[in-house]
Amino acid sequence: MKKIAISSLIGGILLATGAQAEITGNVAFSSDYMFRGISQTDNAPAISGGFDYSHENGFYAGVWASNVDSKFFDDANIEIDTYFGYAGGSEQFSYDVGFLRYNYPGTGTDDNNTNEIYGSVGYDLDVVALSAGVAMSNDFFGLDSSQYYSFGADIPVGDYSIALGYGIQDIDDGENYSHYSVGISGEVANLGLDLTWHHTSSDLSDPDNLTDSRVVFTVSKSL
Repeated sequence: MKKIAISSLIGGILLATGAQAEITGNVAFSSDYMFRGISQTDNAPAISGGFDYSHENGFYAGVWASNVDSKFFDDANIEIDTYFGYAGGSEQFSYDVGFLRYNYPGTGTDDNNTNEIYGSVGYDLDVVALSAGVAMSNDFFGLDSSQYYSFGADIPVGDYSIALGYGIQDIDDGENYSHYSVGISGEVANLGLDLTWHHTSSDLSDPDNLTDSRVVFTVSKSL
């Protein structure tokens, strides 16, 4: 409720000053919260949501939050991501660069709180939209420096879209792995629906089966 009130206030100020900007919100329910092929909720459902500010000049900023499993994040049971960046392009070509911080309030160690800078490019060929990106951190969740390389292809099929994804998580002096995903998404009755299969190339010495292959269902709503 407090976030909605703040957003309404900012929206009123922007309207009064004639600024060409927009504030939007979103909320979602997922059968699991998967981050780069690893469950963040110990194979349990997740409720997430956030707010985004975007300006016509390409600048944007936002906040997003989700529940996480506290035993993996030193007593923190929520993740709050804050980010800002700049996006632009043409009808076919797009780019996006920005900064993102993963915050875990209540965690017993600052190692979980992580900064990343990221960048991506995309090209829409009408029959398929291709994308490639990289995210880098100098202290990835207290492990070491890391680089995450991602590649994607979105294929429109009628009112739906098929998404193919491939990512490489490279952690210096750590265990590296690949992440694959195949999903289908669309909109029904003003609700976003997504069904995605996830798979990783390594079990990461995982006793809790957090990297096992799985299908995740998500229903979302734009506000």
